Amino acid sequence: MREQRFAIDDLGLEIVGRGACDALLLAHLGLKGEAPRCWPDILFLDTETTGLSGGTGTYIFLIGVAHFAGKELVLRQHMLLDLGAEKEFIEQLKAEIEPFRACASYNGKAFDLPIIRTRFVMAIRSELTVDDSHLDLLHPARRLWRDRFGSTTLKQLEESVLDEGRTADIPGWLIPDAYFHYLRKRDPAIIAPVLEHNARDVISLVRITDRVARAVTAARAGRAPDHAPAAFALARGFERTGEIDAAFACYESAYYDGDNALRAKLALGFARLLERRGEVERALRMMETLVALGLGSDRWREQAESRIRRLSKKIWRKALPTAS
Repeated sequence: MREQRFAIDDLGLEIVGRGACDALLLAHLGLKGEAPRCWPDILFLDTETTGLSGGTGTYIFLIGVAHFAGKELVLRQHMLLDLGAEKEFIEQLKAEIEPFRACASYNGKAFDLPIIRTRFVMAIRSELTVDDSHLDLLHPARRLWRDRFGSTTLKQLEESVLDEGRTADIPGWLIPDAYFHYLRKRDPAIIAPVLEHNARDVISLVRITDRVARAVTAARAGRAPDHAPAAFALARGFERTGEIDAAFACYESAYYDGDNALRAKLALGFARLLERRGEVERALRMMETLVALGLGSDRWREQAESRIRRLSKKIWRKALPTAS
């Protein structure tokens, strides 16, 4: 087992690792399941495996796990030194994971957790206890940055969001071969780049989590992202969590900063919030303008015209007492 410690301040973290956990913030970060009370209850993890497709014949040979302890992030890496020692390796991993109430990953829903779950069953006939409370940062990262940067791989976000690039990093597709080469030669220099790659992935996961948390927190305070698709993504997230004022601010920012295609995409949701705030006339004008521009699909125009009729009827009914 290899352990490293990093000061929270040195990692540039502003929210993650500091203070109590905000359940609504964790929902924006993609939490599925019960929210932990504090950041030290969350285990950040990344695996390296003997194959890239998963399945029962694929082994985990390296896992990096990190958690907060005081003002530090503690990173531990566990390595399978021989395929015949998997039972002991998985038992160590189980002991590492079980104390935590939630885990965080990058694409772990599709890759890391299924393979951890499989190896738990195959090696020690046990279940993954942290499976029900999981933050997969791939999905909020995609919503915030895919339209801006295209790719949302962890490596791409390091360059685009964290302003850091990797030099001399081993390619992911080469990692299984490097491990098998290490097993044959037993030369630590062969596996060293893999250990560094894995450690970097875990640290970047923590830092990307903090950047998503910053974007959510800033939008709550009225500072929506200046990139319209990101503002729209946050607006929808705030609607889901019931944070209506923040949702409205993000919808408004996205509407005025975006192009017509995005305006059409967000219009129905924005109109719903305008109506909820009593700004029915404004909602009607917006919908009429977008329909007149010929935007959206046939299905969207049907929905928009239905909304226009409903808003018009609401305005007409409101005017009746005045007219009488």
